[in-house]
Amino acid sequence: MSKKLITIVELPILIASGIFAVFVIEAVWPGNFYYLGIEPRTISGLAGIVFSPFLHASWTHLVSNLVPLVIMGCFISALAPSLYLLRTIALIVISGSLTWLTSTAGVVIGASGLVFAYWSYLITNGFITRKTKDLLIGLVTFLIYGALFFSLFRVEAGVSWAGHFSGVMAGILLALQQAKKA
Repeated sequence: MSKKLITIVELPILIASGIFAVFVIEAVWPGNFYYLGIEPRTISGLAGIVFSPFLHASWTHLVSNLVPLVIMGCFISALAPSLYLLRTIALIVISGSLTWLTSTAGVVIGASGLVFAYWSYLITNGFITRKTKDLLIGLVTFLIYGALFFSLFRVEAGVSWAGHFSGVMAGILLALQQAKKA
């Protein structure tokens, strides 16, 4: 296996492993860590901007976020491995902040905001840069995860529409901001 491939996958897998570890710790710890989620427009809820992607309510919730998080994380890393961590942090902060501002009552947890941010970043970046590699990654992302678009039009109890939409906006905003620098 080449060193470049290892570099592209190691940080996305490391982040996913951290999310999984938090879930396991929470499963054996008395109580839960939901107080570290995003509580909209409250001072205490600000911590959730950073911590909410690491908290999940169930195995289904965890797996439904981890699989696309790793796959699209590898795509983000393939664009520029040295920028993966910076882009991920920016997307967490932007999507979390928008969720904090726009969500309704309740605590928001889960990495789906980051999943939607990766998704929209990869697609938008391909359109903006028009580089062959970026276009192909954006196209593959859309082909694999195009159904995410339709989930934005479905409101479900217990699912943060604001978190998903904020993720989409974060990805678009970061891609546009980076295009201005280029």
